Amino acid sequence: MATLSDLSREIAQLVAGLAPSIVRIEARRGRPATGIIWADNLVLTADHVIEDADTVLVTGPPATVKAAVVGRDRSTDLALLRTEGLRGAPAARGRSADVRCGHIVLALGGCVGEQQVTFGIVSGFSGEFRSWRGGQVNTLIQTTAELLPGFSGGPLVDAEGRVIGINSWNFGRGVSRALPVDAAERVAESLRTHGRIRRAYLGVGAQPIRLSDALLNQLGQESGLLVVTVERDGPADKAGLLQGDTIVTVDGDPVRGLDGLFATLRGLEVDSRHPFGVVRAGELKEVAVTLGEVAGS
Repeated sequence: MATLSDLSREIAQLVAGLAPSIVRIEARRGRPATGIIWADNLVLTADHVIEDADTVLVTGPPATVKAAVVGRDRSTDLALLRTEGLRGAPAARGRSADVRCGHIVLALGGCVGEQQVTFGIVSGFSGEFRSWRGGQVNTLIQTTAELLPGFSGGPLVDAEGRVIGINSWNFGRGVSRALPVDAAERVAESLRTHGRIRRAYLGVGAQPIRLSDALLNQLGQESGLLVVTVERDGPADKAGLLQGDTIVTVDGDPVRGLDGLFATLRGLEVDSRHPFGVVRAGELKEVAVTLGEVAGS
């Protein structure tokens, strides 16, 4: 059985191994933050720590360099920066699906000269979350690893030293929460490729309604979304969705309300094609919709 001394040494070794991947971000005077080397010449950090700064400085091995903003996303509180001259290596990344309540985690920060770290466990997972800045995400990892000042934008890592989330104070004052790494990967890739987040768009106005007893028994759900408007030449219109249809599933999964539909769309790609189950004139039909992109996303 491992002793506490063994555990202590292993944690120290793990933190030392991650040090080349952690950087200091300076964009707001007197309020440094943390970032993580994500790929060659790319650093991922929290969007709120750079705000509207004209100059962003990144300090990592072996120097301090200026960074250009590749893209930023208020909803997930992430920003991707491009740097030149840093030699740190990207940290290994885990999978969100492997994270469980009770897992040991470390939160790391590189904001005040020497690296800082706090220790804890995964205490739970939040449901859909809307931040004070207006951002919205489907789920967050909640931990007992304290977020010290300047930890926003730094990694949450598991006992193997793999990044499993990106920490941010934006997700709740006094509560340690992190965006799961799978979501961060999708955002970072979109920012790198497009400079923005491409958000899927359906093009309908809808309201929740109660389904008939017959449909309840058939579908196993009490409600769906009645389509009250269809945007002309929008994705739904082109696919043949009609005013008066009731949306009950997307990709075979139940849709019971507007929040559920919005959450589903956030997880889907622009230009991807998906079967929408609808009730039309009392009959269940399937309409294949190719999603569009939200203007200005």
